[in-house]
Amino acid sequence: MKKQFLVIGLGRFGASVARTLTDAGHGVVGIDISEDRIQRVSEEISDVIKCDATDSDLLDTMGISDYEAVIVCIGEKYIQNSILTTLILKEKGAKKIVAKAGTKTQGRVLSKVGADTIVYPEKDMGEKVARSLISRNILDFLEVSHDISIIEIPAPDFIVGKNLIELNLRHKYGVTIISIKNAKNETITPPDVDYRFSKEDILTLIGENRQLKKLKFTED
Repeated sequence: MKKQFLVIGLGRFGASVARTLTDAGHGVVGIDISEDRIQRVSEEISDVIKCDATDSDLLDTMGISDYEAVIVCIGEKYIQNSILTTLILKEKGAKKIVAKAGTKTQGRVLSKVGADTIVYPEKDMGEKVARSLISRNILDFLEVSHDISIIEIPAPDFIVGKNLIELNLRHKYGVTIISIKNAKNETITPPDVDYRFSKEDILTLIGENRQLKKLKFTED
């Protein structure tokens, strides 16, 4: 299903996010105050606009609440603009705001003014963020190390009604369920081996990335 995203700031990180979302078949509007940056990505993403993202009146015309998410990729040198833009987006009813920060302090400030997710990007982070935004199954993830991650997913259909002994996930997929959040919003940690999964459960798993990729969301 095609989604619409707004990417504010088309530097290295923002352009990477915009390209990856576009390559995945989604609609992207990118905005930046720099003509050079606009020109560099103009042939790669569907719509680019040269403008100042702190212009509240301009953002009013863009239907901010219609976007699946707005990704604020303004450079750390212009943190004041990033904060102001995030605040305006929140006031305009943005569904989800993902904001780039260079330090934990900047991240805390951006969270306080309305950012839902803070990203501290390295060179290769743009693609990861874009993939997390469009994933249908992964609700959240945390990279523990280069090759190990923690992910949060809805209970796949093939585990509903079964327990850990019957599923044998550790042997079959090499992953471990850390916790289960049930329909009553109760968190079960660690899960009992006899616990039978329901379709409302949310699972938190840990494993090697190559093993997590093997975990299908339908029964083999």
